[in-house]
This record gives sequence, C-alpha cells and structure tokens, in this order.
Amino acid sequence: MKINNKSKRLFSITLFSALFMHSAAWAHHSLVGEFDTSVNFELRGAITKVEWTNPHIWIYLDVTAESGEVQKWECEMGSPNQLIRQGSKKEDLPVGTIIRAQANPARQGEHICSTRRITLDDGSPVFTRAGNQ
Repeated sequence: MKINNKSKRLFSITLFSALFMHSAAWAHHSLVGEFDTSVNFELRGAITKVEWTNPHIWIYLDVTAESGEVQKWECEMGSPNQLIRQGSKKEDLPVGTIIRAQANPARQGEHICSTRRITLDDGSPVFTRAGNQ
C-alpha cells in the first residue's frame, strides 16, 4: 500500500494534535486532588517572591510561627488571566508586602497551600478566587 503526501500530512497533524491535547490535559490539576478544601486556615506573612506565570500564580511568603520560627510558604493562586479580569496586576504584590491569605493546605508537602482569598494586612482585598468570599 502506497501512502501519499496528503495522507502523511493528515496523519502528522492528527498525531501532533492528539499529543498536544494530552499534555495540556495533564498540565492542569484538580484543586481537591492536590489541596484539602475541608481545612481552612489563615497565613500572615511577607511576600518574598511572586511568579506571575500560567497556569497559576505562586506567591512565596515568610510566615512567623508562634514559636518565632520563620517558615517559607508557597501559595498557589488563580491564573494570571483570572487576576487581570479582577483588576489586579503583578505590581499590586511587591516583595516585602505583608498579606493575609485564606488557604487550604496541600495534601502532600509542608508549607504549601492554595489561596482562596488574599488581603493586605489592613484588610483591603487583593484577590478572591471565584466562588469564595
């Protein structure tokens, strides 16, 4: 059986599309799969770094525990697009800013959380994930 160029091109496009869609599906995760949404807590800390990249923004905090120990926390937020639609921009969260984060802990790993709501230390809202107040 002889395969012509049109068939080869169609096969290549189909294969590429299938591989791309498969990898895109794995790139995103379930909130409930990675974080325990039945546990809610608040973190208060100083921003040390912000990664404003897809698929999620990550904020890194120095949080002082009751013992006085400084803990390094990694907090996942929504997508950059979600925050932009809410009127936020990267410059709204400069390093050194003290924030309060309503969060859910990671199912695996210490000092990792998903944030549902972020306010400045004075209570001014910065970010609320859709469906959470």
